[in-house]
Amino acid sequence: MMYWQVPDYFPTSGGGVILVFSHNQEGNFMSVISQDFYYLIQNKIAELHGVAMQGYVNEPEYTQVQNRAALIFCLEAILDAHRQKFATQWSPLLGRSALHHLLVQKYKWPLSEIRSLSLQDSIFLLQEELNTANVPEDAMKMVEFFNAHRAKYVFPEISEEEWDPDLYQSVPKQRGW
Repeated sequence: MMYWQVPDYFPTSGGGVILVFSHNQEGNFMSVISQDFYYLIQNKIAELHGVAMQGYVNEPEYTQVQNRAALIFCLEAILDAHRQKFATQWSPLLGRSALHHLLVQKYKWPLSEIRSLSLQDSIFLLQEELNTANVPEDAMKMVEFFNAHRAKYVFPEISEEEWDPDLYQSVPKQRGW
């Protein structure tokens, strides 16, 4: 069983905040969920939909981007927790493989069926995990920091381009303080 610590909050020079987890009881380094990573997700979605996030913004498009960014960010947090539990040095569950592994664990379907699912179908199958009560607390705090937990307007479809399963690897991991 893993024991998660309450995060430490460290302000960044840009006025943001980084949540840092030291170590769990087993001594494994815990993940960092940062404002920078949330911004990367939000900016990617805003760019895909052609929505301005600063200056003059349009509704409901602005809120739709906020909602989708929160969804993708929470998906990333769930997959990060899954990697923490199941990844090995031989199979680190990078990128989309963490999503596939999670779905195989949950539904016991053949891997070929899991791999054929769209992002929208995969998210539909993870509704229980994506319920705000089940999302890791540190991720929900970041969503609340961005006030995205109040974004009620949604895009009607989830496109494959809205999620880059390798984006988390481009964000530098913080070291224990």
